[in-house]
Amino acid sequence: MKSESPNPNIEPQSAWPKWLRRGQMENVATALIAAGVLMMLQPFMMVLFTYSFVTTLAGVVMFTIVSKFPE
Repeated sequence: MKSESPNPNIEPQSAWPKWLRRGQMENVATALIAAGVLMMLQPFMMVLFTYSFVTTLAGVVMFTIVSKFPE
């Protein structure tokens, strides 16, 4: 005899906190990549250009790691 849950639409609880799920963190990483590119392309402040590569790289590394997280 199979024991089925009373409501099949409810997903099982994950041990991961909600703020560490893939969807939100991928959006943060994408925004970080976009911010880094905009920092690189702006002609006004040298300090933004200086940190643009590090910001873009941090976003790419974050996206790579977060893409392994559960949904």
